[in-house]
Amino acid sequence: MLVSLSYFIPVEILFTYGCYYAACAADPGIITKDNLQKYMDMYPYDGLTFEPRDCSTCKMPKPARSKHCSMCKGCVARSDHHCAWVNICVGHNNHRYFLLFLFALWQFLIYAVYVTFSIYRGKIQQWGLDNAVIKDVLTGKEIPLSFRKAMLYILQEDRIIGALGILSAIVCVIIFLFTLYQLYLSIRGMTTNEAFKWEMVQDGVSKGEIWKFEDKEVKNEIAPSTATDFFWRDLDMDPKTGRIAPMKGARMVRDFSEIPNIYDRGLLKNLAEVLFPAK
Repeated sequence: MLVSLSYFIPVEILFTYGCYYAACAADPGIITKDNLQKYMDMYPYDGLTFEPRDCSTCKMPKPARSKHCSMCKGCVARSDHHCAWVNICVGHNNHRYFLLFLFALWQFLIYAVYVTFSIYRGKIQQWGLDNAVIKDVLTGKEIPLSFRKAMLYILQEDRIIGALGILSAIVCVIIFLFTLYQLYLSIRGMTTNEAFKWEMVQDGVSKGEIWKFEDKEVKNEIAPSTATDFFWRDLDMDPKTGRIAPMKGARMVRDFSEIPNIYDRGLLKNLAEVLFPAK
């Protein structure tokens, strides 16, 4: 079986390194003066996770869902995170290649675990451990050697392959869970950066810092550039009552579920946005 599958090894290596190169070499979506307007038009500001403001480093407006990266030396459109594995940000243009690299690495590790297991199973058969028995010194009864104990015996005799197999299995699980997390965020219309921002919003709701405009005129006067009626409010305490001072034309949000994620366009559209980003 190992001989018949041996041709997969160069294919696996080339595929994994090809995906890695694509993730490293692709432009993550660095925002420049030439493409600034395109990214400004792509997503509106929601007033909570993203508000209209300029990047103090790039000296340009920051489009919604973007983030400045000091290591990439620029603002990245729909920034997910800066990845040390590929030494570049994961963003609007290369998120799909990053997911492909995770998949390639995951299935390569599965193959590594399978090969390690097959080598050990072959040694068990070669050494006759599959038919070995253990004799109880007290009763004289012969007990068949279990597969688990046979594997542990082989592991003692050949620790290098065993260590590689165990390491591959552990990393395989980690990569699988991380890939699931990335896909979960993608289908929710969210990035890793935005997931942290939404945690801050949820905390803001519990502290009474998230408010909603009830009067359109007040909203247009205070936050005309945001696409929702929700906003952060610096809390002012009424010195007489010791309570949060009311605000004309707005009310405090008391339930986090009341706040929509305007970047969540539905499962299929969210996935399409990551896999087939707008040019």
